[in-house]
Amino acid sequence: MAPIVEGHGEVAAVRQLITRIGERHAVWIEVAQPFRLDSAKMRKPEELAKAVRLQEVRVKGRTGGVLIIRDGDDSDIQCPVELARLIAPEAEAFSVPVEVVIAYHEYEAWILASADSLRSHPSVRDNAVAPAEPEAKRNAKAQLESMMHESYKETLHQAKFSSMIDLAMASEKSRSFRRMMHAVEKLIGLPGS
Repeated sequence: MAPIVEGHGEVAAVRQLITRIGERHAVWIEVAQPFRLDSAKMRKPEELAKAVRLQEVRVKGRTGGVLIIRDGDDSDIQCPVELARLIAPEAEAFSVPVEVVIAYHEYEAWILASADSLRSHPSVRDNAVAPAEPEAKRNAKAQLESMMHESYKETLHQAKFSSMIDLAMASEKSRSFRRMMHAVEKLIGLPGS
């Protein structure tokens, strides 16, 4: 699988997450080096198509595809489905499947959805609890930081937290995380995906 991500922290974090989703199904997923493309360029069809073509080469002839992951924090579009449709490249332009996943507001909302499972991390408070609706409001980073003993830094914490979150809990509390799980399952060819 060859991801395209928008943030520096997501470069390492998404590899952890995809690998863990595969392990959940007893499937090893080889995750190529993610291609980082900022959110503004992701909204430019020609820029995103170039990134997809670069990642397509890495998975051509193998099971998998290109997975585009982006925060849904745009001020002009509130619906992740609408944003995914807007940025989705023409499927027939590529020889591998391409899936688009929009994290509702931001990637950290997925981590926040399973905050309870982070308590064993030394940076996280012992009383950390996931909010009932982790995607309800913006700024999941600040909410996450309020459950920590130190400042949250994407490049320091995002990958580690992604390796620790309870996937079932995150899926239960976050609709956009369920979409992430489904997209990975679909790209690896799981039945019913």
